Amino acid sequence: MRNRTITELGAGIACLALVLSGATAAQANLAGSTFEGNDGNLITNTAGDTDWNNVAGVHKGIDLPSGSGDNSFGQGTKEDNSNVSVVTGSIPPNKNDLTRFYEASETAGNGHTYLYLAWERLVNIGNANLDFEINQNPTSGFASTTTGPVTLNRTAGDVLVTYDFSGSGTPTLGINRWLTAAAGNTVSQCFSANSLPCWGSHTTLGSSSSEGAVNTVPVADPLQTPQAQLGVGLFGEASIDLTAAGVFPQGTCEAFGSAFAKSRSSSSFTAEIKDFIAPIPVSISNCGMITIHKVTENGDSTFNYAPTGQIGTAGFTLSNGGQKQYTGIQPGTSTITENLTAAQTAAGWTLKSLTCGTVTGANTSVTINGATLSVQMGAGGNVDCTYTNHINASPTIGTTLSATTVDLGGSVQDSATLTGATSTAGGTVTYTVYTNDTCTAGAQDAGTVSVINGVVPGSNAITFNTAGTYYWQAVYSGDANNNGATSPCTAEQVVVNKAQPTVATAQDLIPNDNFTLSGGFSPTGTVTFNLYAPSDATCSGTPVLSQTVSVNGNGTYSTANSTFHAITAGTWRWASSYSGDSNNLTASSACGVESFTIVNG
Repeated sequence: MRNRTITELGAGIACLALVLSGATAAQANLAGSTFEGNDGNLITNTAGDTDWNNVAGVHKGIDLPSGSGDNSFGQGTKEDNSNVSVVTGSIPPNKNDLTRFYEASETAGNGHTYLYLAWERLVNIGNANLDFEINQNPTSGFASTTTGPVTLNRTAGDVLVTYDFSGSGTPTLGINRWLTAAAGNTVSQCFSANSLPCWGSHTTLGSSSSEGAVNTVPVADPLQTPQAQLGVGLFGEASIDLTAAGVFPQGTCEAFGSAFAKSRSSSSFTAEIKDFIAPIPVSISNCGMITIHKVTENGDSTFNYAPTGQIGTAGFTLSNGGQKQYTGIQPGTSTITENLTAAQTAAGWTLKSLTCGTVTGANTSVTINGATLSVQMGAGGNVDCTYTNHINASPTIGTTLSATTVDLGGSVQDSATLTGATSTAGGTVTYTVYTNDTCTAGAQDAGTVSVINGVVPGSNAITFNTAGTYYWQAVYSGDANNNGATSPCTAEQVVVNKAQPTVATAQDLIPNDNFTLSGGFSPTGTVTFNLYAPSDATCSGTPVLSQTVSVNGNGTYSTANSTFHAITAGTWRWASSYSGDSNNLTASSACGVESFTIVNG
């Protein structure tokens, strides 16, 4: 077991006294911040405040497990040393053995940027002396498992936050900035070193710009899984107003991207550095950021943008899915204007919308005027906007008839297909039949149908009762995303054929007969004419036509038929007779002596 010094024992007694006396009452949060950085725990105590359990953007640094596998800086390493050595097997003293640290930051409504820090250690031996190094750029190859020589990547203006806790009361917080000769600094500005580069003069932070606390009662750490319980003196936190502290003066742009924690062997700035927790990526900035996204509908093109103001005047272009991001923007006004080319306008491109989904940061606002975005950037502002450009699809409409030739009285139906339309195309298609090839005459409505997701129903069936050539046409109305389309008039023709009659002939006779009487002696009486159908070849049946005429002397006597028609094919036979009188005998013509035959084609 490591022997304790008198000083360490005294610190432990002081800590015990602190435990017995209970927790120190927390003071109010820093002005402008809701973060409870001085209550010595990780849980929100007041509604509406934030703490480690709910603050946004927490970054976690976790040390290697304590023991012989843990690493630390080699002996003699001081804060001003950029070239350090990482060793293993040299267990850090208990009071210097860090286990994890947390970082978060925000720019509040007052335009100030706040930094929140916390640390945890393995054993409480009273006092604690820690530094949080916050760099603008990460150190390549410096990770939790790194061993051997490391050159810390320090840039002029990097920040070192010192955290010194004597074992009781409120910790003392301070800030140093990294100085380099290239930045115009001199050795006289160094805090403790005799050469550049070095950490510059130390500024002790007062209560108006910082606050902090170490836990005086056991606390829970909800950021660990499972949730950990931390004994007294194992957790410390701090809240720093970087703007009030002069790190982020208003009207300037500062940004830091890496942070790590270290423990010193004493409160002296030149004391030996012991344990460390390797750097983690962070994002601490009061700089503004503008992000422009590009979305196009129904096609794509390359669009031109002209910026002005704080973001400069170098133009840029974006196509669908593209993004332009400006970082490190100082407070002030910037504008971005989209300019459509004449060709884009002629093609039908329009600016559908310019919207900003994110506008955050104190004194940050946007104004949209047509295609121009004006951004009034405040400290730490973030503006994220999207230009959406639209062009209608230009589909074509193809048609297919159910028949192209039909007889009189036949019916025809049309169908249509959209090609090149959007998948959600709507609108209507109107079918019409015309009698001329310019689709201007004799219009007959064949129905209007609704287009659903690009699918076009068929037309009504049209029945044609007049012979001729007819022309079909389908007209698509278009919708918000698709231009209209019309099928060619002559692309669909229906020929309605004239009817073709068949010919059958049949004779239709009105038969009459003559009877000549001669050799009589002043004959009187009658002559009877009988006509027999082809089915009565012996004239023995009932005649189909019979007429009787009076006789007055010798001569020719005739029938006067005007109503009976002989139409049946075959041989028709006449049989006529004279009745005789008191001076004359009867006389007859035999059946079929006279006849006529009907032959139909």
